[in-house]
This record gives sequence, structure tokens and C-alpha cells, in this order.
Amino acid sequence: MRVRSTVVAAAVALLLCGIFAGPAALDAQGPEGRWPLQPKSSLDRVIAPFLEGWYANDDGTYTLSFGYLNMNDEAVEIPLGEANFLEPAQFDGRQPTTFAAGRHRGVFAVTVPAALSDDDVWWTIQNPKTGEVAKVPGRNSTGAYQLDWIPRPHGSLPPLVSFGSDAQEGKGPPGIMAGQTLTTVVGTELTVSVSARDISERDHSDARFADAIALRVVWSKYRGPGEVEYMKHPSTPDPPEPDSATAARAAARTAAAAAAGFGGGRERGPRHHIIPLPDGQGTVNVLVTFSEPGEYILRAQVDNWAATDSGSGDQCCWTNGYVRVTVRE
Repeated sequence: MRVRSTVVAAAVALLLCGIFAGPAALDAQGPEGRWPLQPKSSLDRVIAPFLEGWYANDDGTYTLSFGYLNMNDEAVEIPLGEANFLEPAQFDGRQPTTFAAGRHRGVFAVTVPAALSDDDVWWTIQNPKTGEVAKVPGRNSTGAYQLDWIPRPHGSLPPLVSFGSDAQEGKGPPGIMAGQTLTTVVGTELTVSVSARDISERDHSDARFADAIALRVVWSKYRGPGEVEYMKHPSTPDPPEPDSATAARAAARTAAAAAAGFGGGRERGPRHHIIPLPDGQGTVNVLVTFSEPGEYILRAQVDNWAATDSGSGDQCCWTNGYVRVTVRE
């Protein structure tokens, strides 16, 4: 959640690009890092893990926040195993197997016991097409990477997230896993719900914060063998039409992200996996169908990035919620 963390992460991204291609090779490539006439939708570009930072916990443990960069134009599936693993082995299994295009921060976290505070937690990813390996150490020895739970300049904090009757709430990248595993069958609509509330500490006497700042729930597939389709639940209101200034800013951000090669603006069709919470709290539902049987995990990223002091680049303010789903024939 510090600017230094963002700067260091950017430097690591540049370093990774240098690892996978030498200067001569880069000079021969086009502006988007492709060889002349190379198809744009290939899956042979970098998939790299990132350490976003670490939190010091009151009980002497510390928590590592991990994310990734997928420079391909499409999602890449990398099953748990020799091409996608954490070590020591006791931490393995928390990472995703679906890597969406672009840069994704704080996708999961690992809490390390105090007794292992001097040990590194390594995340290794191997591109299934090229065989290129990228790995990153998670460690708490660098102060520039230390994250915190302090309110941002205008008071933003990660939302609290919960599921159903679960009394426990999660916050930040560590988030929370739903206590109940949902079940469904292939091709049948399943209602998945998540609750959230904004606990930001804002000065409501300030006219800018007189009204609640909306939260946003973004659903994605975290793990599973098949395709996942999201559809609008009848209880979900239609989003308001943006004014011309807002639409122009959104278009500019989309164009900049696409030009930078970070996957921005590549989605097509209705974005039913993104659900607003205009009042900053409440429960939202989404209809989900699965193309194949198997064990899935869905991720709900709940953020308040509508606030001016909140955003992924600042390592604030979002919370991960995870739901296990068993899909049968």
C-alpha cells in the first residue's frame, strides 16, 4: 500500500521482460513484443508471479500477498503441480490455476508462522506452451514491500466480505473462503451470493463524502476445468448510464491499458460478472453456469476503487472472497 511497493513491482516487471528476451531479440520484435506477422492471440508470452508485499500480524506471523502478470491476450490455464506450485509444500494449493490476461494484484495470500519468518515462500509458474519458467520469492525482509491496514488519505480501507450465515468476515488480499461448498450440474444456473460492507473512515462533513461510495464485486474463475459463464441475477439493478465525462475517462483508461499490453478493454459482451453495490454495503447475487463437471473455486474481488484514494496500483482497497463449487454431470 506504499508507493515504493508499486515502483519496485514495476522494476521487477521490467527485469522479468529482460529475463525472457535479450536486447537483440527485443529490437527485432514489433511494438507489442511480437515477431513480424506473428498471430496476436498466441499464448507464448510471459506469465510471471509477483510478490505484492507483506503484512506484519499481531501474533508474530506475517502474510504474503501474491499476484501475477499474464502478457497474453487470453486466459491461460496452468493446473496445480510441477508447472504451478508454492514451496515449502505446506503452502502449496492456495494459488490460482486460471490466469486472466493482464496484471492482477493481490490475488491470494499466504500466512507464514513466526517460526518460519526467516524462510522464503517461492511461487513458480511455467508457461505450458513455451516451457519458460518464472518464479518469485515471498519474504518479509524488505521494508519497501511492507503493507499495512492504515486508512488511505481520504479514509479508504478494504471492505469486509462474508458469505451467507458465516459469522466471519475477511478483508484485504487474505480475504475469506466461504464455509459452504455449493453444488450444481453442468449447464444449470446456480445463484452465488456474497455480502460486503465498506468500513472506510471518511469525514462525512466533507461534501465529497456526504454520500456513500459504491463498492464493486468482480467475479472470476479462480480454479476449475471448464468455462464459467456469468449472467445477471433478477435482483441486480441495471447500472446507471455514465455521463459524457465519465465515459470519456473510462475510454481513455481502456485505450491506455490496451496500448500497454496489460489486457485492458479486451472483454466483449455484457459484463455480468461485475456487480455494483451503490450504497457501499449489502448482498449481491449472480447466476453462474459451468461447461464441465469438476471442482471449481470462484473468486469475488470486492473493491472501493470508485474512491479517489483507492486503486490496485496503490495496493488498496479490495478484499478477496472465494467460493468452492462442485459441478456434476
